[in-house]
Amino acid sequence: MRRFLLRFLIFLNLVYLNFSCNSYSHMQKIQTDNSCVLKFKPDFNHVIFKTSAEATGKHFSGLLLVKSMPDSSTRIQFSSETGLSFFDFGFLSGNGFNVYQIIPDLNNKALIKTLRKDFELVLFKNMDSSDGIALSDGNLLYHRFPQAKGVNYFVTDDSCRNLIKMQRASNTKPVMEARIFNDGSMVPDSISIRHLNFNFSISLKKITTLAPE
Repeated sequence: MRRFLLRFLIFLNLVYLNFSCNSYSHMQKIQTDNSCVLKFKPDFNHVIFKTSAEATGKHFSGLLLVKSMPDSSTRIQFSSETGLSFFDFGFLSGNGFNVYQIIPDLNNKALIKTLRKDFELVLFKNMDSSDGIALSDGNLLYHRFPQAKGVNYFVTDDSCRNLIKMQRASNTKPVMEARIFNDGSMVPDSISIRHLNFNFSISLKKITTLAPE
């Protein structure tokens, strides 16, 4: 009997820890059209951002080009203001991804995977509304889209009129937050990316929007 009580108490403690550490467990699932968040998808036709990044204990700054390609892929190129290329990524139609070039200081599988997931969130990729659900905390809606690993959240007001923030998360808590700020157009004026469990952040400020080539 004593052994049974001990196991039961351990089980209760595990349940309590799971719910107390779950940032989303208090929210209520609601019925809504998750595709409403697609209207917030930024227009990255050909935009240059002044960029500052903290990664792997080092600081990088320069210019980041986001360019839509004729084959429907998106190219993201980050280089110093003197022309040194830090990385050159291609986000292909579907879930394809290419690393065309990257400097040795950033050539780490975990870091590349993190950058890929961060930019996929900002690019509004891998959003299957048929798999999505919406959660409400009383004030905000958390539009939840499962990924191969983890979950992406697009957080809006309760009427889905404004995009407040975006999150990459485990099943229980956010690991990264991103915010997009517009200046009246669908081309972002600035973007911030901040990881919550280690020192990794990216700040982008639009310099100019170029006409498609």
